[in-house]
Amino acid sequence: MDYKIESKNIEHPLLKPVLEDLIPVFEKRGIKFYIIGAVARDIILDLHNEKSSRVTMDLDLAIAISHWDDFKNISVDILSLSNFTKDPNQQQRFLFREKFQVDIVPYGSIKDQDDKIYWPPDESFAMSVIGFEEAEQNLISINLDNELHFDIVSLEGVFLLKLFAWKDRFRKTSKDAEDLGFILNNYLHINRDISYTEPYNKVYDLEDFTELRAGAIILGIKLNEMLSNSPPVKAKVKSLLEEDLKIEESSKLFNQIIETNNNLKFDDVAEAIALIDEELS
Repeated sequence: MDYKIESKNIEHPLLKPVLEDLIPVFEKRGIKFYIIGAVARDIILDLHNEKSSRVTMDLDLAIAISHWDDFKNISVDILSLSNFTKDPNQQQRFLFREKFQVDIVPYGSIKDQDDKIYWPPDESFAMSVIGFEEAEQNLISINLDNELHFDIVSLEGVFLLKLFAWKDRFRKTSKDAEDLGFILNNYLHINRDISYTEPYNKVYDLEDFTELRAGAIILGIKLNEMLSNSPPVKAKVKSLLEEDLKIEESSKLFNQIIETNNNLKFDDVAEAIALIDEELS
């Protein structure tokens, strides 16, 4: 099923022209891609008549490839387009009209055993792609203006990828924690319809019902479903969450979430994370 959206409702003014250029490139090479990050989040919000508090002006794409030559060929094709140039400092980054950042992150069999990719030729630049294959199993199909068709990661997929991104770069930025808090704040509202169906409707039996607690439980159930065939990734998620649950007030994750989401309190965030962890059976 395609979800129909109109580009005029998307905060991102260049999403459509960027995809108009890139989709033919991916189709020509037979490369599967999907949108990740903040743009995926914002599209999901638009589907539910909501807006994000933080507008993003970049675009992140994940592409499944088997060999680094695939990325090289795609890069050549993209750079042959008049609107695109290459960022000289970031291997994955292209510039649309010289200033708009488009990150194209490859994953698949090019990753090594620690779920990282190492960019050729010297492999000095590494990126974690843990969770990308799992997120691919739970995509949302989008029809933009009845003209463009593409996939975006689901909201629980955004949460999964943001969680691992936070682990990698929380010392440099708090934006991942901000996005995680935003998802916690809004997850029940966005998933209200399914909350009345099994197994999600158990949230209405909570003794002390709050939307944050209920949303966390449903998010935990959805994550558990997404990771059902990936025990190693599920174990890493649980390890990450439980590490911060153990250190309580010293948790960098919880503190960054409350610092960037003013309506959330420390105890509420800790409880929400604990509820998610409980569902990851």
